Amino acid sequence: MKQTVALCVILISLFLSTQLNAQDTVEWSKDRKLNWSDFKAAPNLDIVAYALTSYKIEILPSDIMVDSDENIQDYESLTVVANFYTEHSWVYEKSAYLLLHEQLHFDIAALYAFKIQAEFEKLKAQKNANYNSYVSVYQELWEECLKTQKSYDKETQHGQLVTINDTWIDKITEGINAFE
Repeated sequence: MKQTVALCVILISLFLSTQLNAQDTVEWSKDRKLNWSDFKAAPNLDIVAYALTSYKIEILPSDIMVDSDENIQDYESLTVVANFYTEHSWVYEKSAYLLLHEQLHFDIAALYAFKIQAEFEKLKAQKNANYNSYVSVYQELWEECLKTQKSYDKETQHGQLVTINDTWIDKITEGINAFE
């Protein structure tokens, strides 16, 4: 009886933590744009910025199994998503254009999630289950994503140069559309 109760408590805890985590993230979608209510963290006044977008490119399922030959079990089910983290994202001073700038940071992450997924699909087509192959692809494109994010902020002066920011919006949107 104690084992059954303990199992129920563990399952309920896992369910609740999954629900809480789902509420703390927004998965990128072409149909769902960020809004200021998604930015739930308190502003970090030590950072000279009006807003901060926290995102991550995630590989799902997150609990993959790797065998002794370093092959991923059920590698065919791997997918890649870009998630926005509401509890780590904040805004100090709201404006419509700043929201567009922050959305594009999330869109850049989505573009790289699509790129990683495309490379994963190539590995899957080759029947490549090797863990290191997938990690290598992820790391290479994650580094490229970070460089792109820095270039975006530098070239647009964190969104202050509207014309250049608009050019970036067009460029990233075109890149995303190429995957759909």
